[in-house]
Amino acid sequence: MKVIITERKPLKVVGMKIHTSIKENRIPQLWNDFIVRMDELEKVAVPDCSLGICLNETGTEFHEDSEFDYLACKVVKDDSVIPIGMEYREIPGQLVAVFTHSGSLETLSETYDYIYNEWLPESEYKLIATDEIEWYDSRFKFGEKDSQMDIHIPISKEDKEDNKVDGMFFVNEN
Repeated sequence: MKVIITERKPLKVVGMKIHTSIKENRIPQLWNDFIVRMDELEKVAVPDCSLGICLNETGTEFHEDSEFDYLACKVVKDDSVIPIGMEYREIPGQLVAVFTHSGSLETLSETYDYIYNEWLPESEYKLIATDEIEWYDSRFKFGEKDSQMDIHIPISKEDKEDNKVDGMFFVNEN
């Protein structure tokens, strides 16, 4: 699987949020609720694109049993109005590894398994405990085998002198 390492720019988003876990998985219902209300967003900055953001507000690593907040949203312009029942967030710029998932959402767990259990342990990067983004653009076709979407995993790179680049700042840990 091809991986692109890039600095993602800061994002301003508006959407709907739930608290869930992988076991409970209320995410499909959230998307159903958000899709019905998407037209309420007036100043969308990136047309034909929605984001699913796994919010990591505690700064801890994400595990299968962890409870988390998930935001179904769209990227908006600075002066966007926030509809009642939705929330505005600013997502900081971040060094990310971008993976393209190909296929239906039924096989999404296989892509995440590859990212966390194969690519990340073998790479020169470390996971940063912050928001992870699923990027659904015009390539995404719900339920279709030729569907594609991107996954942005926040990372940092450790250098040989025990200094760490945390994706936003250079940190000298000595």
